[in-house]
Amino acid sequence: MGRELHAENGLTDLDEVAIRQAVEGAILHGQGVAAVIGRNPIEAGIFLGLRHYWYSSQMHLEEMLAFVRPQFRKSDNAKALLEFAKEAAVKLGVPLLIGIVSNDRTKQKIRLYQRRLGEPAGAYFLYNAKTGHR
Repeated sequence: MGRELHAENGLTDLDEVAIRQAVEGAILHGQGVAAVIGRNPIEAGIFLGLRHYWYSSQMHLEEMLAFVRPQFRKSDNAKALLEFAKEAAVKLGVPLLIGIVSNDRTKQKIRLYQRRLGEPAGAYFLYNAKTGHR
């Protein structure tokens, strides 16, 4: 599923060692939380890293990935992933930083996020780059 996400939204080359380290850090060292929907096949997943900004020691949850496989996009999986992220932030008592970095179906994704999370707090811009490596 990570390779599928990268094919759609990747900005730089895929590094499977870096992916493994991030997942192990979350699972083995409490550096984040994750959720998956479905089993055989996995339909969707989200990974939230427990991070802090360079200027603070206060933690926040930062979305590392949120992905629904194409064949399951007409489901409520994306909504469920967003609700999981919100619940995790509330339970941990930290802010949630979550967003969209994609050149594909961006307007639809923004509308979904606004319905679930409210108005955005800024925007991302890519210069000299485009997401996806298809």
